[in-house]
Amino acid sequence: MTYRLDRIHRLTGADPGDPVQRYTLQTAVIGARLLDWPDQPL
Repeated sequence: MTYRLDRIHRLTGADPGDPVQRYTLQTAVIGARLLDWPDQPL
């Protein structure tokens, strides 16, 4: 779990420990799932 949180931070620059940034990350994940990203071509 710690590895994944660190990787998210390194890839996005967002801190999953900060509530505002965590909300942003969660919203992005939900949007990606709704769009079936990256499996669907645009």
